Amino acid sequence: MRLARGDPAIAGVVAVLCVASAVMVVVVDGAKGDGRVTQLSNGFTARHSPDASAPFEPVLYAANGDFAFGFLRVGAASLDLAVVHLASSFPLWRATPSRVGDWSRPATLTFDTGLVLAGPDDAGVLWQTLNIIGDTVVLLNSSNLVVRRFAETQPAWQSFDNPSDTLVLDQNFTVSSPPLISANRRFALRLAKTYMSLHMEFYGGRTTPMYWQHTALEAQPENATQPPVYGRLDGRGFFGLYLQGSGEKVDVLSFDTFVQNLTGAFRRMTLEDDGNLRAYYWTDDAKVWTSDYKAISAPCELPTSCGAYGLCVPGGGEAKCQCLTNNTATSPSCSPEETTDLCGDGDNDGQVFDEVRLKQVSMAYKERLPFETNTTAEQCEQACAGNCSCWGAVHNGASGYCYLLDFPVETMVYEADDRKVGYFKVRKPPRSSTRPGMSPGAKAVTAALSLILASLAVAGAYVGHRLWQRRQQQRRRSAGYPAAMEQELTSSGPYKDLKSMGSSNNSFKS
Repeated sequence: MRLARGDPAIAGVVAVLCVASAVMVVVVDGAKGDGRVTQLSNGFTARHSPDASAPFEPVLYAANGDFAFGFLRVGAASLDLAVVHLASSFPLWRATPSRVGDWSRPATLTFDTGLVLAGPDDAGVLWQTLNIIGDTVVLLNSSNLVVRRFAETQPAWQSFDNPSDTLVLDQNFTVSSPPLISANRRFALRLAKTYMSLHMEFYGGRTTPMYWQHTALEAQPENATQPPVYGRLDGRGFFGLYLQGSGEKVDVLSFDTFVQNLTGAFRRMTLEDDGNLRAYYWTDDAKVWTSDYKAISAPCELPTSCGAYGLCVPGGGEAKCQCLTNNTATSPSCSPEETTDLCGDGDNDGQVFDEVRLKQVSMAYKERLPFETNTTAEQCEQACAGNCSCWGAVHNGASGYCYLLDFPVETMVYEADDRKVGYFKVRKPPRSSTRPGMSPGAKAVTAALSLILASLAVAGAYVGHRLWQRRQQQRRRSAGYPAAMEQELTSSGPYKDLKSMGSSNNSFKS
């Protein structure tokens, strides 16, 4: 990665940093004595090198040296901007562009009143801080990335207001904050007026069924004048919910270390790829993230613990998984994850799905879903069967409750009760209108063989015709036929149509 300043009077690059084993030393305004850049000014430019071997290329450091901001490789070859906890290499914040950058191609980060990440010319702008005017960029000791104005005390923009999948100490999470989105983009943590909740994300966020909720104990949802709550991670080992304005505490999610009076630890709360919300702490002595809290403790209560169309069997503290469709183990997964609904074109009978009916099946989060009451199992199934936006229905024969799934089927839960039945739609594989295609090589070989066989057939027919002619001539000569009559008779016979073909192709002459 190359770094430069727009002002030529400013000194340039001194060295390159690799987080894994080396340190990038850059001399620009805001550099500390050790050369680490702690402030960016207007005109700053940093260029990502496509052949960079390190997964993280920092361009800005916190003064305490615990955090850095720069280019991050995500997965095998994607490019992002991130604030990273250096000791663990864990990204606490990511820009998560809507259009993913390519690590193997050049990219440029600039600051000119705002931060802009741009790819090559054909890629354009990948991410930027919108509608702001800033003079400097700093990374605070809290890991908050801040764009500042000289004459303003409040930040023009800060990463704490735009979280990705993680909250850290003293970062406010409000009703107006963007939701926390898991790194795989499948789950979200949202805050409402009096509660926080976890959601699955389908169809690009258009369908977001809830699977976990925590309501502030002392909040009053019926009080229209009460302000909404906000959340904040506290160093004493809890996530607190407070009233906006007054700061009055209305609830606490206690962590394992809440009663231990653990001090000097850095804490984070992350929405992970399995859909669980977990809290961790880091100490310099342990040098590892230690689990301190999880919102969902039982594996079968996680919405995708056994994958799409999986059946989770509780017991022993671990999830035992089967497939809803055939009762086999879920390795590989029972069904691919769905990204579109069932309202598209059907096959010849107008139906794009097969149907599966099971007993002893339920959902861990059914209380969070819409339902109908006083129904039979047949009525419950019919309410879903004719609705293309419905993927399944679960009926409780004891209560008469019918729960409808307006989202693709994920993990169901086994319950030893025959009155709990499920009806599920399984998308049919696409029907091919033609035979499977052949590779270009196979097509060439097939064509060549066809020509050879056709040539052999023609040659064989012509040879047979010549032999027949000779036999007929020998018979007629022995019988004393005149020459003219012999010629006329010889031109007839079962192979007469091949005579002209043989005469036009010398390769077939006998």
